[in-house]
Amino acid sequence: MTPLNRFRLTLLLLALPVWLQAAFPIPQGYINDGAGVLDAKARTELAALLRDVEQQTTAEIAVVTVPSLDGMTVEEYANRLFKEWGIGKKGHDNGVLVLVAPTERKMRIEVGYGLEGVLPDGLSGEIIRTDCLPKFKNDDYPGGIRDGVAHVTDIVRRNHVLTAEERRTIEDSGRPPGMPMFLFLGLFIATGFFLLGLGVRIKTVVLVVFGLAFGGITLLMALVPFFNAWPVLQVPLAIAMTRWGYRKGASPAWIGVFRPVPADGAPLGGWVAGGSSRASSSGGGFGGSSSGGSSGGSSGGGFGGGSSGGGGASGSW
Repeated sequence: MTPLNRFRLTLLLLALPVWLQAAFPIPQGYINDGAGVLDAKARTELAALLRDVEQQTTAEIAVVTVPSLDGMTVEEYANRLFKEWGIGKKGHDNGVLVLVAPTERKMRIEVGYGLEGVLPDGLSGEIIRTDCLPKFKNDDYPGGIRDGVAHVTDIVRRNHVLTAEERRTIEDSGRPPGMPMFLFLGLFIATGFFLLGLGVRIKTVVLVVFGLAFGGITLLMALVPFFNAWPVLQVPLAIAMTRWGYRKGASPAWIGVFRPVPADGAPLGGWVAGGSSRASSSGGGFGGSSSGGSSGGSSGGGFGGGSSGGGGASGSW
């Protein structure tokens, strides 16, 4: 073998894994049932529905089931497949991909740029949760796909760009109830920051570390919008409990709980689980330490060259 041929072979072998990973299915119209979960009737009905939607709105909606995600996340696979196929009209980017991977029990609705105002992430997530996943859990893939796609087509037909208030309402519908989450997380926050203030006042390292960890981590969770824990109230709660704990630290009763005096009368410089350490001669300071650590849809099998910026939602069952 000549050096040139060896060089070509080396390039081929190096590029082969990339080509194999990027070997997406070839589009066969609106419905591409690679996983074989749709019967003939379901495929025919869905194709007719999506054809009508394209004729009425020019939007292209593709339904794809795959036997495997080839080691990718459902988000990565959907985004790359969307770009590979160019779902949606070029310049309008009005495409939607409904991807279902039964083997990994994952699905995603990927939305083109031009429809993100009509079908935002929160609404895509609601469709997945309410229309698709309940039936997927019972292995009713035709029913779940049919209901989810029908909801998507209704939204695309209406072509209503959601207001900021409508978006907030949809996002809130997928979150836990506000009052229970406020009370639940608030209990941890109140306890943690009370111990923090107490530990600072009585100069006990373990209480400071524990209070910061116990209350601080919970407060960070409350700041995440998904938990719907009313962070505007949780932050003042943390401040108030820290101050209260600091004031309580002046009480001999609290000092006696966390910094007990041994029989010889010498004060202890801190309290740690499993033992204590002597304070300095002045009796002050921290005495303990802690470590922690165009159409072309049904006829040619292709799409119009639309693009997506990663908008949409995913689900699993």
